[in-house]
Amino acid sequence: MNRRTLLILFLGFAALPLTAPRSLAVGLAENETLKLPTGRTVKVLSVSKVEYSKGVMALMIRYQTTLSVDERKALSQEVDEVWKFAVKDVEHYGYNQAIISSNEVPKGIFVTASHMLNFLFEKGPDGKWIRLNRADFMAVE
Repeated sequence: MNRRTLLILFLGFAALPLTAPRSLAVGLAENETLKLPTGRTVKVLSVSKVEYSKGVMALMIRYQTTLSVDERKALSQEVDEVWKFAVKDVEHYGYNQAIISSNEVPKGIFVTASHMLNFLFEKGPDGKWIRLNRADFMAVE
């Protein structure tokens, strides 16, 4: 083999870890499309840490849904499915609280508007996660 062939082989093997399947990567990514167990798909808009109450830090996962915030039952079920993906990140980063924010697809041509609904998850003393039913936190914007 000549030098050029060896260089190509070396670079090819060096690039393999960079092209590992997404399933081996840790965490949700911005603009990632999730296929939910029901077959629906949603788009991750962002994953960030937020302070939502005096000193209380949480991981916030914002995603885009085709559902309306008025479809509370369907949206609630969808959030539970998204949570199954998000809980891995929340635990990986050591948070005891998480916010899943469902965002409607923006509507309008020149002036766009969209509504969102937030769901708060909290880790109990027993280590189990529960979704809190706090009407004040789940306010529609």
